[in-house]
Amino acid sequence: MPLINRTRFAFIARAVCVAAVLSGVPARGEPDDRNLLSQMVGTWDVQQRMWPGAGREAVALPPAVARRRLVGGAFLEEVMELPPGSKQDPFTRIAFFNYNAVNQQHEYFSLDTRAPQMMSEKSFESGGAGNEDGITLFGGTFVAPQWGDVTNAAFRYRLRIGRLEKDRQVVQLFLTPLSGKSTKEFLAFEYIYTRQR
Repeated sequence: MPLINRTRFAFIARAVCVAAVLSGVPARGEPDDRNLLSQMVGTWDVQQRMWPGAGREAVALPPAVARRRLVGGAFLEEVMELPPGSKQDPFTRIAFFNYNAVNQQHEYFSLDTRAPQMMSEKSFESGGAGNEDGITLFGGTFVAPQWGDVTNAAFRYRLRIGRLEKDRQVVQLFLTPLSGKSTKEFLAFEYIYTRQR
């Protein structure tokens, strides 16, 4: 093959690879995680619970409604609020969920008016789909002004996004205290989503 043709072939091959990455098309053999994102689209009733510490009883939070939409066919946007007519204190929780085909990690970002701190998590596994329990994403650390009986409590956190099963999905936030008597991880928040009919 003449040098000019080999150079042209190499350029075209690289261009095709770059275009595939930029378009978010998974490589051969990888799961299509955009399929999971598209399955999460819709309006969902959400039951919320929180735990004020390890070994403590769960506290039921007001029911909410989450509207999930796929933005540009690329990532999921979720807006969670109280249902219309609720007499509870209003809140808005905004979250984004993505599968980054470049680094082959899931990425999650959320911000909640009830405790306005930016929370960001990424998965460690590459190639996508997590395991049968769902997708685990790891965050950094944050300080809660108050959590249960503790003030200015520092935590490390991780998020588990459960699999969709019969129009139901569970999302859980786990916290690990960085100081105090116990540094054992505990379930801190649980969102149980049920798709509206």
